[in-house]
Amino acid sequence: NNPKQVYLRVCEMLEKEVDNASADRGNNGQAIDAAASRADDMFAKMCKKFKSKKTVWIARLKYLLKGARHEEAHALLKRSLGSLPAYKHVETMSKFAQMEFEYGSTERGRTIFDTLLEKHPKRLDLLFVYVDKEVKNDEIEAARNVFESVIKQTNDDGRKFKFSDKQMKSLFKKWYRIEEEHGDSRSQEHVKSAARAYVEKSTS
Repeated sequence: NNPKQVYLRVCEMLEKEVDNASADRGNNGQAIDAAASRADDMFAKMCKKFKSKKTVWIARLKYLLKGARHEEAHALLKRSLGSLPAYKHVETMSKFAQMEFEYGSTERGRTIFDTLLEKHPKRLDLLFVYVDKEVKNDEIEAARNVFESVIKQTNDDGRKFKFSDKQMKSLFKKWYRIEEEHGDSRSQEHVKSAARAYVEKSTS
């Protein structure tokens, strides 16, 4: 058996105990505290033992955010980045931003994605994850704003994003699909005209 997987499984079971204790209205605070203390100890042990593995940190971050322990989660994110090798930082922060959308604050999630994209202006995959989270949250206008910011930056000479023509083609396709599902003929036409303007500018 993979030791890391065993720890993850045990932590998952202890996390369920915390959820069950919290859901049981007959429980007093002591039962919830005892369950949380057991889970906290095991998560801490796991992160100490496998500190270079992002999955253990992400599991613990999720546990804290689900428990509305936001300040602890943010402190732990900093600690995790100090322990993880640099090449795992982007994915860990992206996962944390996604979890903020689900269990924490949408605004904090946006801030993390914006920061990541500023530091990694060629990572279209990050932008797509960001947009997908907005759409999943029914924040269609916010998703549009992300696309618009790319178009605006690409049209300016001091551009923040450094997407290739091929990436921009993927971006317009994705944007158009979202408008097909959530927009109307006017919003779809807007994407087409933005794509045409981009092509004209890039070929002139």
